[in-house]
Amino acid sequence: MKRVGVVLREYKSSSNKNLLAIRNDVLTYLRKYDIEIICIPVAFNQNQDMEFKRILSLINTCDGILLPGGTKVHEIDLKIAKYLYEQDIPTFGICLGMQILSLAFQGTIKPIGNKTHQSDESYVHKIEIKKNSRLYEILKTSSLIVNSRHDEHITTTNLDIVATASDKIIEAVEDKNKKFFIGVEWHPESLEEDSNSKKLFDAFIDSL
Repeated sequence: MKRVGVVLREYKSSSNKNLLAIRNDVLTYLRKYDIEIICIPVAFNQNQDMEFKRILSLINTCDGILLPGGTKVHEIDLKIAKYLYEQDIPTFGICLGMQILSLAFQGTIKPIGNKTHQSDESYVHKIEIKKNSRLYEILKTSSLIVNSRHDEHITTTNLDIVATASDKIIEAVEDKNKKFFIGVEWHPESLEEDSNSKKLFDAFIDSL
């Protein structure tokens, strides 16, 4: 059985305790597939070099890695992204995960400055996808409507920028020369019945 590692993210409990966890929608979506889900807990407040060495053996047991959404980028996130790239381990970045992939390759980030990309709605705005991209090959469309709940955006990266919103905010990055190295700014895991979300997850699982 193939193994997908998910890097746990920082959350606060109802009693304000610090937690490492996977959002339920990410877990629910991955459970659709005949895979083993491996939790990768990262002690973000520890020495990042030592912590990276600690989790490396766990990462290496996985056939692919999912970098989910979250609220903060840490130095170790960039180390993980670069390692996954160098080892050509299939990698799927979602929201913060997409930002991490971008920042790991000379990327820059800044606040959006308004609430246009923050909504609880299932479908919020259109994105345009480059036709010569791996993302286009997977989705078989040059445009689609996505959800959106982020307040920062990538401004530059050495990865290929393959999708943008109408306001030019970067919505997807990739390296099509890898088995699967794609980051999307929206949350396909939250669109459980959406056919394009299924195509993305199917392509990721098929690349393992």
